Amino acid sequence: MSDESSPDTPNAPAEAAAPEVWHRVHPLTPILESLGVLVGIFIAAVYGLQNFFQSAVEDLASGRSVNLTFAEWLGAHPLVILAVVGGIILILVLTAFFSWLAWRVMGYRVDAEAIYYRRGLLSKKLRKARLDRVQSIDLQQKLLPRMLGMGELVFDVAGGTDSNISLKYLSKKRAEELRDELLAAVKAKKNASTAAATAPSGTTVEHGGPEPETGAAGEAETGADAAGQARVTAGDHGGPAHDSSGEQRGIDLSVPERSADSIGVRLSKRLGALADDVSHEAEGSLNDLLAPYNLSADVGEEGEIIRVPAHRVIVSSLLNTGTLISVGVIVALIAIAVVFLVVGIEEAFLPILIGGLPGIFAAFTAFKKNLDNANFVVRISEDGLAVRHGLFSTSRKVIPLDRLQAVCLHQPLLWRWAGWWRAEYNIASDGGKNDENLLLPVGDIDQALLMVGLALPDPQLPAGISADGLVRSAMYDRKSTHPDAAAAEELFHAQPRSSRIIDPLVWKRRAYALTDSLLVLRLGILDRRVDFVPHVRVQSLRYYQGPLMRALNLGTVAVHSTAGPITPLVKHQDADAAKRFFTEHAERTRIARETYDAAAKSPHTDRTQFLEEGEG
Repeated sequence: MSDESSPDTPNAPAEAAAPEVWHRVHPLTPILESLGVLVGIFIAAVYGLQNFFQSAVEDLASGRSVNLTFAEWLGAHPLVILAVVGGIILILVLTAFFSWLAWRVMGYRVDAEAIYYRRGLLSKKLRKARLDRVQSIDLQQKLLPRMLGMGELVFDVAGGTDSNISLKYLSKKRAEELRDELLAAVKAKKNASTAAATAPSGTTVEHGGPEPETGAAGEAETGADAAGQARVTAGDHGGPAHDSSGEQRGIDLSVPERSADSIGVRLSKRLGALADDVSHEAEGSLNDLLAPYNLSADVGEEGEIIRVPAHRVIVSSLLNTGTLISVGVIVALIAIAVVFLVVGIEEAFLPILIGGLPGIFAAFTAFKKNLDNANFVVRISEDGLAVRHGLFSTSRKVIPLDRLQAVCLHQPLLWRWAGWWRAEYNIASDGGKNDENLLLPVGDIDQALLMVGLALPDPQLPAGISADGLVRSAMYDRKSTHPDAAAAEELFHAQPRSSRIIDPLVWKRRAYALTDSLLVLRLGILDRRVDFVPHVRVQSLRYYQGPLMRALNLGTVAVHSTAGPITPLVKHQDADAAKRFFTEHAERTRIARETYDAAAKSPHTDRTQFLEEGEG
């Protein structure tokens, strides 16, 4: 990234001449960052005393008196105790002093182009994130900082996780204020770039967007709100609606819609800043856009559309296969230790329990990770889906729906009784952080359909097949009871019978379907899974065939997406069919991307034409 200011920036010389104002982070930041080291020292000290405690327990179990020779020696040498206490105090004083020095050099600075973060006492570091490259700003609060009223800002910068900046720690109030200020600056920066890219030659663009057309070519009159933006209200089928004065209200037309945009992106563009308020426009437009999925969503206060209670997350975590295996191993170790104690082999009791501690810690860590998704709340935001979750540690982030590359639904075996599903996604420049790529940690079928609908473009299906019919058929295959299930099932291409040798359990279920905008993959027999990949988001394709596949005349096509929990594969199809899919899908994705890019360069999109194309 360049550190130079843009020459096109207004008042650039004045900004360059202005003094650099650095703001300090919270004084407790260095201590909290080194807390892990202190905990490690404590654990090492406890581990060093393990032999003493083990001997004491064995002596007590056998009826012998505990060996206190070392304690008696310490009592006879009080200067040793004073030296130890003095050493601990000295270490604490030095730690506080160096923490103060480290805090003095830590700070952040914001200007019109970027945010800067510096730190380091001996090895100094300076990180910079350009505002036009910032994708999202997340507010995270781990348990201890949360108890102290502190938070951390994480800047997701285009270019991968190595480009990200973590600004910690700030007071919660200051973190929220800075986040709102920077989000507004990021949006203004991107709107200015978009307006400059879409403006016709010789046209002056003001207020971040082109002026609305008037006259015969634009019969619909536009009314302006206080900010000077043109807005209309969603009517039937997403068309504009007028109020009694003839003005259009409620929908922001400053950014055009594109046919490959997801429903959530289209909704955010329509509602603009009103998406953050309690408004009938939000609920009406959302339900209108979700009509193909036969959903009726309720938009609560502050745009809330989904809330996952903590008890559901806890129960779903306990029904996770990994959690059950960990608990089973721990119970087995405890039972074995008790058996050894009962039969008189006391010396094996404690080592077995100590040997099970890593398993207990692993199970607790996995369970705690799931608890981090408790109280999962999804809210409609102007910038995407605003997500808040956490029981002990809380996190707030915005999922930019225009950057989602693929979406999947997953149902573990033990979730079937409750009908729960989990929704995940791949996102551009996220570095594959699988444990954070959640649209929905656990939810019922309607919540799963809602999140899939918001994250994906209109499927553009043939007449007689609804979007929810296709998705339910992908989720439940031939067991789906949806009225459109039979017609939707005809869209799926199943694996040939010859693949049953290498896929004896899943070959009947695994299949793929193509719509005008999506590739849908049906996977799994015990753990059900459905992958969705919009044509416009495909990075590349690869056809391959191993020796056994060649012998069975089978082939596989890998549909490359960005790093994440989803790895789309059109697997073990007939070799000729796989090659034909490879060729045709490569052309299909190329045309989809060219159409999408062409729409991005157009300053306006005819909404009526868009709707006709979408209803196809």
